[in-house]
Amino acid sequence: MMQQAGGMDVNSLIQRLKRLAMLDTTVFDEVKGDTNSTIPAIVVVAVATLLAGVGGWLWYVAEGPNYKSGEFFLKSAIVGSILTIIVWAIGWLGVTYVMLTQVFRARADVNELIRVMGFAAAPLALTVGMVIPGLDYGIGLAALGLMFGSTLLAVQSATDAPAGKALIATAAGFAVWVIVVQLFAGSTNTYAPGIFIFAPR
Repeated sequence: MMQQAGGMDVNSLIQRLKRLAMLDTTVFDEVKGDTNSTIPAIVVVAVATLLAGVGGWLWYVAEGPNYKSGEFFLKSAIVGSILTIIVWAIGWLGVTYVMLTQVFRARADVNELIRVMGFAAAPLALTVGMVIPGLDYGIGLAALGLMFGSTLLAVQSATDAPAGKALIATAAGFAVWVIVVQLFAGSTNTYAPGIFIFAPR
């Protein structure tokens, strides 16, 4: 019997994430046309980003006793994650869509992009491993790299744009996302999760 959560097939979601972890990119071909995968895709982005936020907070706590750890959790892991999700939707997804359809005149459906790019955000969850001493920054970078690579494959599955143009569109959206989120990691307040907490202070 399939587990349902708010109309979402949890078992199907878990199976697809397992397949992605095994580098089975046919998942993108499945979800792009599956309207029932829109909410699961958004859940993947949200959970992956929140896990990144928790990873950054755990790193912060592991750095040594700090009476501001509760405040940091609220600002970075909670508020920062929410802002990062919003910027992902408007910045990365939005810019990629505009580049594909308006600049390159390729076929791309925003709902399909939401679904495939949502699932492609799963590697960001690996940032929760930033708590491992000595590997913190490397894990954060690896998670971002895997997320970018996964998203590029996802975008290619949802558009008829040539590989080079899909790469440019994806990279443009990624750049906007990274730059804007990095701006939230200021010198006195860090409203950004995961690897973004390494902003210069």
